[in-house]
Amino acid sequence: MKQKFIEWFTKNNNGCSPAMEDDRSFVREKTQHMFEAYQAGVAEGEARYAALAVENAGLKDFVKTCFRAAADGASLDGADIQELGERLGLFGRETYQPVLHGYICGHDAGEDTVYVMKKTPATDAFLAEMRAQAKADGVQEYADSFRHSASKIRECHGDTIRVRALLHEANNADEFAAQLRKGVQS
Repeated sequence: MKQKFIEWFTKNNNGCSPAMEDDRSFVREKTQHMFEAYQAGVAEGEARYAALAVENAGLKDFVKTCFRAAADGASLDGADIQELGERLGLFGRETYQPVLHGYICGHDAGEDTVYVMKKTPATDAFLAEMRAQAKADGVQEYADSFRHSASKIRECHGDTIRVRALLHEANNADEFAAQLRKGVQS
């Protein structure tokens, strides 16, 4: 764990490695606090991925069972699918609401119970985070393209208003990417 922390610290601190063997108590204490924060982050990540694994295991079992039934020439009717989904924790029973059911299905049904897909909060949060991160990465690439263009213009024409404008826009894009990343982390 200590070696992984040193690699993580060095990567996230502009190549400066932690003073793990330093005798100065301040540096040692600061490094210890950072190591504890790193361990907490690792534990949080492991918990999030464990929740994702649990949600996805149920989804995979549902699909496997349906494929197995199809491969065996069997058929699953609505009751079979409801029972399987409920057993795997994918479906939950809710009280029948005629107005809502009619709105969703386009007709009334005569049952007292309806089955609905259960929420997958870990999966939904993970996918939202991935989408936001992709947006932030795209904005960052946009900022980098401004910097690249400014560099090329500067090589040919020196420091011009156009170069300063491009760099200004790159900074604006950097700030926007940072805001997107901050939203991902919260």
